[in-house]
Amino acid sequence: MQLRISDNRPNSGTTIVMKTILSFFLFVLIGASTAAQVSKVERDALVDLYKSMDGGNWINTWSLEQPVSTWYGVQLENNHIVGLNLFNNNLVGQLPNSIGKLKQLKVFNVAFNQLSGHIPTEITTLKKLNVLRLGKNRFSGSIPETIGDLQSLEILDLYDNDLSGTLPSSIGNLVKMRVLVLSNNTFEGEIPSSIGNLKALEGLELGNNKIGGVLPLTLGDLVNLNRLVLHENQLVGTVPSAVLNLPNLKVLQLQNNKLGIDLVLTKSMNTSEYALFDAGYKPVRFEIDDIQKINIERQTRMADTKFEDVD
Repeated sequence: MQLRISDNRPNSGTTIVMKTILSFFLFVLIGASTAAQVSKVERDALVDLYKSMDGGNWINTWSLEQPVSTWYGVQLENNHIVGLNLFNNNLVGQLPNSIGKLKQLKVFNVAFNQLSGHIPTEITTLKKLNVLRLGKNRFSGSIPETIGDLQSLEILDLYDNDLSGTLPSSIGNLVKMRVLVLSNNTFEGEIPSSIGNLKALEGLELGNNKIGGVLPLTLGDLVNLNRLVLHENQLVGTVPSAVLNLPNLKVLQLQNNKLGIDLVLTKSMNTSEYALFDAGYKPVRFEIDDIQKINIERQTRMADTKFEDVD
């Protein structure tokens, strides 16, 4: 006698088939999620940038038929564009307003190209931006007044463009800023006193502009500053002793201004160890009672020099 065991549960075969189908779809969905590319909004913003800046003639160009992850200079995290580095890549044209759609962007470097036109205000909506390098291009116009909205910004490089106007006081909102390079433009007006809010600032370069007025006393609040470049402007008056005595200052360039004999070095500079102190050809007045108490280290020199940010 044979014992036959049967499954009396209703529709058991159908249940098994449905489970198999469900598992298959879950597998497909998980796989699709893993392989997903950036959103259409972000991809379209990149394509717009490519077309606006003559992408077909870049040194390292993009194949638009390929995934965004393969495009030169594009860095992705969690399927978002967080970095765009097109340094020295033969970019020509203007920066499109659609750059503001890359909301997760942290690093944007298009320095050493041939870009022109104004800096779009939309770029100041990128709240996560840490690094903005636009140096050695042909940008014109002024710095957007809303630049202070980029409160995550640590490096701002606008070196050697055709920028003009005054420095926005909102720069003082960039409290995480470590390097601010605005040299070789035609900025006018005065250095805003709000600059003293940038306590993390290590490098401040404003050389070769048309900046006038007196040096704000708040420059003396930049205790982490190691490089202060102010040469070839129209600055007048005295250099605050608090600036000369900044504890970490190694490079100080003041030549070709209208500071003249009002530049006074006092005995409190005894603790300073300048790698470069450059006052140009204007006379420097030492207080007679203190001059013998100042130590001029061997690495200190006076020279007519210019610095260029080539990183």
